[in-house]
Amino acid sequence: TRAQHSMWKGHYYHGSYPFHTAEWLVIEGPLNRALFHQAVELSLKEAKALHWRALEKEGQVYRVDDVGLREPKFVDLSDLDEQAILAWADQEVEPPFDLSRGHLYDYTFAHLGEQKYGLFFRAHHVALDGYAYGLMISRFLDYYQALKNASALKNKGFDHFDQFLADEQRYLASPKAEKDLQFWRDHFSHELAPKKRLKQKLKQPFYQGPRYEAVIDWDTQQQMNALAAELKLPSAMVVMAVMMCYLVKQSGDPQQCFGVPMMSRLGTAAMRIPCLVMNILPLRLAGTAQENLAETVQLLAQRFNEIRPHQNSYFEQMRHVLDGFDPYENILFGPIINWIPYPLPEQFEGCRLTKTTISAGPIEDFDVAITNKFVNGVERLYLAVDGHKELYDVASLGEYWHDFMRMLRTWFAQPELSCAALKITKKLPV
Repeated sequence: TRAQHSMWKGHYYHGSYPFHTAEWLVIEGPLNRALFHQAVELSLKEAKALHWRALEKEGQVYRVDDVGLREPKFVDLSDLDEQAILAWADQEVEPPFDLSRGHLYDYTFAHLGEQKYGLFFRAHHVALDGYAYGLMISRFLDYYQALKNASALKNKGFDHFDQFLADEQRYLASPKAEKDLQFWRDHFSHELAPKKRLKQKLKQPFYQGPRYEAVIDWDTQQQMNALAAELKLPSAMVVMAVMMCYLVKQSGDPQQCFGVPMMSRLGTAAMRIPCLVMNILPLRLAGTAQENLAETVQLLAQRFNEIRPHQNSYFEQMRHVLDGFDPYENILFGPIINWIPYPLPEQFEGCRLTKTTISAGPIEDFDVAITNKFVNGVERLYLAVDGHKELYDVASLGEYWHDFMRMLRTWFAQPELSCAALKITKKLPV
């Protein structure tokens, strides 16, 4: 796919590590470990996008589907506390993948204590995106429940991603592909060409970084839910809109471009294919700073409506067709603001499931992720901020997280205030 080829090129130029992704699952309860191991293996066998290698031939790169299932690892981490386990997971992210051999993923089963187990699952971004991880974990649970209860699977099996390739080729050959590119040329060229937020040069411009994540407090969540219901929009849209205001205030640039991952799977076979489909598109809030809270959220919804019909233009292609934009000296968007709306179940077969994202892939500066998760049966919003490791550590990211939350709570306390009237206290590095 276009997305896979982009990641292959990134791997070739920047090395493997920036493109590593990983999730850590903790399962508490009477898990039948043998059945769970079998469920994971059956799910991995179904996921064809995990079993191929890259073959370079005469300047071209081809996918070869002849790679077998990888063997799991087993570890005992029962002597470690939670902080030490997360440090172990961070180290496990690091070993390089080899695309030429088809080493695209690894998985480790961990013993954590009495009726407490872990699964560390990592993959190269060329194989899986965030939505694909959700598909995989849901399939683990589906197979486990079917095996444990001798029942049918609840969901149909994964499709082979050749079906998605066919969808993509049909789109690229259609008149709409050029029409979509023209939209981006018209709206992001010349004086409207995206500009970097970060001015300083980094030793490793494309790298992994630390994360600070916490749940948004319940009082604020309820206020967001009420506003979202009034506007007929998701609550996460409120967080995204206010975060964009916060980052525009940080940069001082009302034309600041943000990266927004789009759900380009809709209407394609990729809805049931765990693979890399992710597309990140530039979006400007482009407000006047005189909008109040509700107007700001509505403005963001309008901006999404403007770009959504053209979301199948791939960002790597876009970089090379915008007029007045240097793809080698600039970046297509500044901070990425991602919303992951599909919460995993909190309970399954008498067990409690907790998921922690260990690595979400490469970071160029400062990125944001908003995730729906169940907490004691209630769907809550978690906010994570990721930063490049040359610029941020966990403590500094936590300070930005709390600075943003102060601004968000202030706006809810005085929703008629304009964005211009709001204050930030901690400046991002430039």
